[in-house]
Amino acid sequence: MNSQTRLKLTLSAAAFLAIVTLLSIYSKMEGVATASIAGIMTILSAYIWSQTTRPSKDEYTHKNTRKQTTSKNSVPASFNRRSHTVMEK
Repeated sequence: MNSQTRLKLTLSAAAFLAIVTLLSIYSKMEGVATASIAGIMTILSAYIWSQTTRPSKDEYTHKNTRKQTTSKNSVPASFNRRSHTVMEK
């Protein structure tokens, strides 16, 4: 589905739910109006989510992979903190 078709479908569904909302407010059916407004917000958030570009799986792992660097404060993997505790008086 291309973006123009998605936009037309989203706008037509939102317009239908807006009409249902207005008619239900006029008829004093607040429950239906609330459900229609929730439907409009769901449609719009789904449209926004569909239009966002997300990184591919390979791109995401490539950017977050870092080379491990050593520093002065690094602790060796064989170091056990519990066996090397300092006794204080």
